[in-house]
Amino acid sequence: MLPIALSAALLCLANAATIQVERGDTLTRLAVRHGTTVTALVQANPELQPDRLRPGQTLQLPEAAPSRTATRRRGTAVVRPASIRVQATLPVQGRLTTPASALHTGLDLAAPAGTPIRAALSGTVRESRFDARYGWGWTVVVDHGNGTSTRYSHNSANLVRPGQQVRVGQVIARVGSTGNSTGPHVDFRVYQAGVQVNPYSIF
Repeated sequence: MLPIALSAALLCLANAATIQVERGDTLTRLAVRHGTTVTALVQANPELQPDRLRPGQTLQLPEAAPSRTATRRRGTAVVRPASIRVQATLPVQGRLTTPASALHTGLDLAAPAGTPIRAALSGTVRESRFDARYGWGWTVVVDHGNGTSTRYSHNSANLVRPGQQVRVGQVIARVGSTGNSTGPHVDFRVYQAGVQVNPYSIF
């Protein structure tokens, strides 16, 4: 007879939910389809290489987090806080050449020159210029409010101007290799209160 602890562990493993990658899937699409986030999928699958998803691949589905709209009791009253999460989108469905790390806090997404770069979230364009000082090349910075902003660099062309309102998924630039770059790609970065954070945190 198996020890109680081992039996419980095997039962949890047997009940663990898995998902299969379909042709054309990306981590963002999988997260949306299964009601989770890209960050949670990556954490649940430590060996996962986000740029090498293949049809038929099996992934561990993260445990469901408490719903943001879940009820909360306060005495005898039930409070249901209204909260709507706006789904972000990757700026380019390209090949991940450099993941986020302590030394490189952005994502380098390689794609053919001229590929559309899309706004990860809705917001207001704060910068649209050529940055020669820091080697970013043609760069767009979008302010999303609440201290969050995103940067898209090394573009071949910027298609928006400062002060312009953009929506999630809107084309704002084209992939290029301007500034300190060795090939066509977008360097995508996310800032919270001016501090760089893991880009996957918004997905």
